[in-house]
Amino acid sequence: MARSSAIPMALPPPYTSSGTRGFSIRTNPENFCTTAELLIGPKRTRFLLHTSLLVNQSPYFRAALTGSFLESTNQAIELPDISVEVFELCVNWLYTNNIDPTPFKDGKPAYYTLLHLYIVADRLCFEGLRNAITDLIADLADKTNSVLTPSDTRILYDQIGDEAPLRKLILDLFAFKKTDKLLQMHEDRWHAGFLRDLCVLLKRPCEQSMQRHCLRMWIPESWHATRACDNCRAILPPRAGAVGCDECCLAWCIGCFGDGVGLAGWEDGRGNREDTAQEMDASGRGAEGGDERREFVKVSRKVRKWESCKPWRGSRCTVYHEHKETEACADVFSGR
Repeated sequence: MARSSAIPMALPPPYTSSGTRGFSIRTNPENFCTTAELLIGPKRTRFLLHTSLLVNQSPYFRAALTGSFLESTNQAIELPDISVEVFELCVNWLYTNNIDPTPFKDGKPAYYTLLHLYIVADRLCFEGLRNAITDLIADLADKTNSVLTPSDTRILYDQIGDEAPLRKLILDLFAFKKTDKLLQMHEDRWHAGFLRDLCVLLKRPCEQSMQRHCLRMWIPESWHATRACDNCRAILPPRAGAVGCDECCLAWCIGCFGDGVGLAGWEDGRGNREDTAQEMDASGRGAEGGDERREFVKVSRKVRKWESCKPWRGSRCTVYHEHKETEACADVFSGR
């Protein structure tokens, strides 16, 4: 019997990671015919957006457009102090679930634009957008090997709340990347609160620090393979149980592992080449005897450059996301 190439009419419905039925805009005709008017910026630039999108993504618009407020009757909201350019990024995310186009300036990520977008998302209660911005900043920092500028840290600390998970991400980016020269040599001044929090992070055991490593039980086979506990500095002797990370080669004694302690770290600066003495074949005989003369030469070979685990590549959802209004991410290891 020939196989039909027709698309079946009855397909399984979409489900979320928790197993519940996903939201569908097809279930209600008003999702396509009901719009809200948003007047953005001092020139009152007009945006007509589907009410269902605003209501389902934001409790702010849910209250304004479906409650007893005047806006719910007129289906119009004025936001004169929001930038039109920044709000356009917000609209693109609403309809595509992506922040597009990614803001760049002179070939470098325009983090200040993403910070302003985060401020708008926080004001309008777009929790999903705040998480998307956090993910995008983490990805850009890795792809372009860049971090925020001093003026960006002033936006972060003067206009974004203390409890924002985005602050935690930015501090981790500076703590786990090689930013010491940047902090010292940049001509502009860093925000004092940012420098204070960064110093505290570097000196204090990090919250959830052990979750940032790829851990396994580890036992040194000999004294040549022993290491010191990265927290208490106790020597981990041969044949004694310990815990090690497969990615950064750090190790902890069982006691420190049980306490869940660990210091913030960054790339340890070890070189990527290793010189080894290699014995050459016999190259001649001595004048007085038949002993072979052997030569030793230094041979350089590439070795892995170990570096501390970077938290934004691991359990990003667990560490940096908010999920009071939105469903938790299906893949918490979104940065891998």
